[in-house]
Amino acid sequence: MAVRVGVLVNPIAGFGGARALHGTDALPPELFDDAVLAAHAARRLVRALSGIGSAAGEVELIAAPGVLGADALAHAGIRHAVLDMPLAAGRTTGSDTADAARRFQDAAVELLVFAGGDGTATDLSEAIGDGLPVIGVPSGVKMHSEVFSRSPEAAGRLLAAVTAGGATFERAEVLDVGASDRPGVVGVLRVPRSREALQGAKTSAPRPASEAAGRAIARSLVPSADPRTTWIIGPGATAGAVADELGFVGTLRGVDVRHPDGTVETDVTEDRLNDVTGAAEHPLLVLGVVGGQGFLLGRGNQQLSVRVIAAIGAERIHILATEEKVGALFPPVLLIDADRDHGGGPHPLLGYRRVRTGCHQSTVLRVVDAAA
Repeated sequence: MAVRVGVLVNPIAGFGGARALHGTDALPPELFDDAVLAAHAARRLVRALSGIGSAAGEVELIAAPGVLGADALAHAGIRHAVLDMPLAAGRTTGSDTADAARRFQDAAVELLVFAGGDGTATDLSEAIGDGLPVIGVPSGVKMHSEVFSRSPEAAGRLLAAVTAGGATFERAEVLDVGASDRPGVVGVLRVPRSREALQGAKTSAPRPASEAAGRAIARSLVPSADPRTTWIIGPGATAGAVADELGFVGTLRGVDVRHPDGTVETDVTEDRLNDVTGAAEHPLLVLGVVGGQGFLLGRGNQQLSVRVIAAIGAERIHILATEEKVGALFPPVLLIDADRDHGGGPHPLLGYRRVRTGCHQSTVLRVVDAAA
């Protein structure tokens, strides 16, 4: 018998990434239609399900109505049924996500594939807990939770394993950013067990030893820089230590720019970064690694798009990660989960890259496409 798989998308998830909005939970109402038209999460959901045709007869897709899933599948030509639930015209909310999840559970769906971010996962954990297995297609801004696959393609491979009967399930933590501006556990969901396809949970705040190591890296990096440098500081505490060394307080979850004349722009959008890097005489990017996950790009720093990275140049990008963070990586690689809007060629940062781990200390790690 075919496996009944529910399909659900947060239609505005991921819209805030390149726009420095840090999520869409508080998206202004006037931007809702723009976010739906951008279809960031919908495109990533379709990428995850693109191979579903080869599993004909093994999977029965049931999509939430309208912008919550059915529209994306219909546009992509993916065969599906539609979940029976009312959906009012206009802006959808987390309540609609929760309602759909409960209805999927009542409809005896065996697995729920959802596209969204940590906010979407939080809504699902509150609605269904660990009562219905899920696969999260990473489509939001932060995605600290361990319920997400490493990429849309990894979600598709995991779905294929489940439908083939080759998966066991376990409880996984849902993390979201709270008042402290750091992620904390807010719930649980049940996911297929897979060390290869699922990402880990983002680690908590760095320990004092790691903070000291980050400061040492910054002290070794800043004095040797060209005075004409336009500094671009990525998110995270390790990169933030460089901002401290440069004399300003960085945005923990944003991308900041420090110009050669000392002026600072904080929480910069992708469009603005593209302008800055195009005009800068000597742009230099400081890029941290997401602890516990190994992501270099694609988690909380979508402002650093392919065009921005290409304009800076791989040789002017410093990757920073303390020895503690590098030692915790399994496998010991760095990941990039990038959109495919740049033409489909390889990402400029793929390959072996030097990583600064301490004062005058470094190692070499391989940067790989999370879709592989």
